[in-house]
Amino acid sequence: MKTILVFQCLLFTNFYLQFSLAENGNPYKHKVTLDPKERYQLEWLVNWDEKRVTFNVTVLTNGYIGFGLSKKGKMSGADIIIGGVGKKGKPYFTDRYAIGNQLPEIDESQDWTLHEAWERGGVTFLSFSRPFDTCDENHDLPITDDVLRLIWAYGEVDDDLQYHFGHRGVYNVYLLDPDLAPRNRGEARRIIPVWNITKDLRVPAKETTYWCSFHKVPTKTKHHIIGFDVIFPTELDRRHIHHLLLYRCYAPIGTQPETIFGGPSKTRGNECYAPVEPDTLGFKYCSETFYVWVAGGRHIFFPEHVGLPISEHGAEYFMLEVHYNNPNLIPNLNLRVSVEAYYTNQLREHDAGMLYIGEWSPGATTLLVPPNSIDYQFLGHCAPGCTQKYFGKTGNIKVFAAVQHTHLSGRGVRVLHFRGKKELPWISYDDNFDFNFQQFRVLRKEREVRPGDQLIMSCNYDTTEKNGSVAIGGFGTRQEMCHSFMYYYNRVPGASNCLSQIRTKEYNQTLGIESVIWDPSRVDMVITNPTQFAGLTMIEYGNNHVEWDIAKREEIQRHHRFQPQVVMCPSSLPEGYPSSIATGDDEHLSEFPRNVKRYSRSPQCRQAYG
Repeated sequence: MKTILVFQCLLFTNFYLQFSLAENGNPYKHKVTLDPKERYQLEWLVNWDEKRVTFNVTVLTNGYIGFGLSKKGKMSGADIIIGGVGKKGKPYFTDRYAIGNQLPEIDESQDWTLHEAWERGGVTFLSFSRPFDTCDENHDLPITDDVLRLIWAYGEVDDDLQYHFGHRGVYNVYLLDPDLAPRNRGEARRIIPVWNITKDLRVPAKETTYWCSFHKVPTKTKHHIIGFDVIFPTELDRRHIHHLLLYRCYAPIGTQPETIFGGPSKTRGNECYAPVEPDTLGFKYCSETFYVWVAGGRHIFFPEHVGLPISEHGAEYFMLEVHYNNPNLIPNLNLRVSVEAYYTNQLREHDAGMLYIGEWSPGATTLLVPPNSIDYQFLGHCAPGCTQKYFGKTGNIKVFAAVQHTHLSGRGVRVLHFRGKKELPWISYDDNFDFNFQQFRVLRKEREVRPGDQLIMSCNYDTTEKNGSVAIGGFGTRQEMCHSFMYYYNRVPGASNCLSQIRTKEYNQTLGIESVIWDPSRVDMVITNPTQFAGLTMIEYGNNHVEWDIAKREEIQRHHRFQPQVVMCPSSLPEGYPSSIATGDDEHLSEFPRNVKRYSRSPQCRQAYG
């Protein structure tokens, strides 16, 4: 039996390689393994001329194959095909839709096309395709820029479609996105140098821990980082690490980096937001965002004309911030994570940088979503004054990749882009946002941002699953954020963070508070005035001391949409560094543009993909 299984696996591998769609040079040809036992292989190819996706599935089975598209990862509402090769080598293939967990119904409109089917040596292969949009609104899902869940299954025999014996799963994906990763990353690691940043930590028995550590780059002359991957040794590590951020560090003028960061780089680090007096660890010198990974994210590799510069002026240090999430308060939880940064001395044409926009964190009073809210919109601004300050001397930039970030209540994310009296196409968006799949996405077309443009991060929330609780901005996973991290070129050193908050008296009066202060011991904002509520966190106050009637909800929503916001966009360079950033205020006012021509997604059946 063992010999037969080995033979089957060899045949499976040979067939898979022989019929592979994936080739170097086309970023719209993808190849993934969907199951941990590597029995179900998927490839897909996006045809932009025909607006059609072709799928190849190669499965180690003599039975049926199931494959489908689902909005939420569940059977109900899924667009499914079931196919295989039956008796006497005759293929069978049907387009179906699911109304529950029972056998999917056959669709009256058969919109999936079978191109090839065969079965050899215990391996079944199907090649089929479907248009982006079939116009079947009742039983099909359009393939758009939103995340989709691929649901898959297979059976041991062809005749019994009811049972898959646990051979099933779900895979989150942006089907239309390009993937610039090397096809064989194992081989790439042997060819391309990799800077490995590994962090081991025994996490305390508390729900939220932010841990910062310092790391020295392996280079002394200018190199370009061209891609990142994050490695988790076990599923336990992956499950308890929510996000990580890598920041570039700058030593003060006249001070060697080794003096400030050398000592801390030899320690295990410290909690990022715990009180440290004085700041002997150098956190305050590391505020330029460089890379971010968020829950469920996979690798990112850059287009061939851009790279992230390191060691431009000799040895350099970076700070790694890791957010550990331990909601069950497990004691002595030992976790490990590794960041793999691929780098090269073959410098690319353009230096890349990162622009970080959205609400000011923790944003406790600014980001507040009433309980039991559906489709509640919150906005974080990057003001025209800030893009003018950052890029006014250097000119236009081009955004080529982005990731949006929010927490458990997030349902939709968009980066809005305004120029003058017109709203331009959104830079990046996902109206089917999934907290467990926050992927850095390479844009199909680079987006030009000019000095004076306005960028707004829009997040839509649903708090009906919070058991009557408000959602409050903060560091914890059960709190909320609204951010976008965008890679652009050409990099302007120091142009990094562009974050906003509402500070108006009208907003605070609507909430019934006067002032709040940061409490390091609680890692949260607490109320200081009025005195009868002093010492309460915003979530305690919002849950117990606000009457959330319809009028109050509507008024708070108007504030979040239309109140002027104060946008903070300081240079991340220490004082005295030569910079191309215009001097001037670090804070600018920003309002949502009124009376402008708004951009909207094209209606179903006429999707505009560009």
